[in-house]
Amino acid sequence: MKRRSFMRVLAAGGAVIALPGCDQMPPSATAPWTAPGASQTDLRLRALSWALLAPNPHNLQSWVADIREPGLIRLSVDLQRLLPASDPPNRQVLIGCGAFLELLCQAAAQQGQRAEVTLLPEGEYVADGVDARPFATVRLTADASVPPDPLFAAVPLRRTNRAPFTAQVPDAQALAQLAEAAGRPGITLHSSTDAAKVQRLRELAIAGYRVEFGNAATWAESAKLMRVGAAAVAAEPSGVAVTGTMAWFGRQLGMLGPEALRKTDGVAARTAINSSAEAAAHTHAWAWLSSADNSRRTQIEAGRAYLRTDLAAAQLGLAIHPNSQVLQEFEAMSALYDRFHAVVGVAQPARVQMFVRLGYAARPEPAPRRPLSRLVHT
Repeated sequence: MKRRSFMRVLAAGGAVIALPGCDQMPPSATAPWTAPGASQTDLRLRALSWALLAPNPHNLQSWVADIREPGLIRLSVDLQRLLPASDPPNRQVLIGCGAFLELLCQAAAQQGQRAEVTLLPEGEYVADGVDARPFATVRLTADASVPPDPLFAAVPLRRTNRAPFTAQVPDAQALAQLAEAAGRPGITLHSSTDAAKVQRLRELAIAGYRVEFGNAATWAESAKLMRVGAAAVAAEPSGVAVTGTMAWFGRQLGMLGPEALRKTDGVAARTAINSSAEAAAHTHAWAWLSSADNSRRTQIEAGRAYLRTDLAAAQLGLAIHPNSQVLQEFEAMSALYDRFHAVVGVAQPARVQMFVRLGYAARPEPAPRRPLSRLVHT
C-alpha cells in the first residue's frame, strides 16, 4: 500500500480527521456537545458550556473565562494558544474569540438573561499582538423580555465541513438569508455562484493551500497541533484530531511521528494539499465577510458575524468551511493576500475577515472540545 493511503489530513483550519475502524474518537473528547450546561447551576457556567462549542481557528479554543466577580464574566485570549507563524497579528484568534462571545450571549438569552457586553474594557490591543487584558466583559442580568435568538436552535447541528461538496449550488434565497443573519456592526457578508468568479476564487484558495502547507514554519505549526490517535485526542481535545484505522497503522509504521508530520514534502503535507484542492474543486459557491476597517473591535465583531453565518448555514442545511489561508498575514502569503482582495473588490482600509466555501455535503461528527473546567477561572 502506498504511503499516501495511510492518512487523510485536512489541516485547513482542521479539527478532526475521522477514519473507520480502530482507534476511534474518544467519547470524552466530544462529551461537551451532549446536553451542554445541563449539570450547571451557575447561569454563567451554563452559558459558557454552550459558548465553548463555537468555531475557532485550528480548533485551538483560545479563550479563558474568569467568573470570580459575581454576575460578571471576564473573557481573555489564552496566550498559550496562539498561531504566531500563520496568524502573527492574532487576527484569526480574535475572530474565534468573537464567535465564542456571540454564542455566549445567545446562550444567556436562552435562559432569560440579558448580556451586557463591553468590548476591550481595558483598552485596545496593539496592532501586532494581543495581551492578557480582556477582549470583553459580559454582565448577565435577569430579563424576561430578552428574546431568544432563533439561530441558537442550530448550535447542536453546527459543523465545519471539509469534505468535497455535491454539485448542488446554494440558491439566491439561501445566500440572502445568510447575509441577513450575518449582520453585525460594520460587517457585511458577500457571496458568489458566478462560474467564472467561483473559478478565480477556487484557484486563489488552492494557491493559498500550497503556500501555507508548503511553508516550513506554518506547516510545522499545524503539524504540532495534530493529535494522532485516540489517546492523544483524549489527553488534549483541541487542535487537529487524527483518528481511525489508517491513523493507527500510520503510527505503527512511524509515518505519523512528530518529525515525519513536520516535513513539508511528507505524506501529511502532500495529502493536506491534495485533499484541500479536491474540496475546493467541488465548491460552487464562495462567501466572504468584509469590514470597513481592521480594528481589534472589528475583528471581534467579525467573529460574532461568522458564528451567526455558521448557525444560519446549519439551519438551511448548508455545509460551510472557512478557507483562511489567503487572508493570513505572514510574508510568503502577501502576494496572494493582495490578489484576493483585488478579485473581491475590497481595498484598504476595508478588508476581508473570513472567506468560506458553501455547498451541500453529509454532516460530519463534532470536533473535540476541552471540558469547561479547562477554560474557566473560579
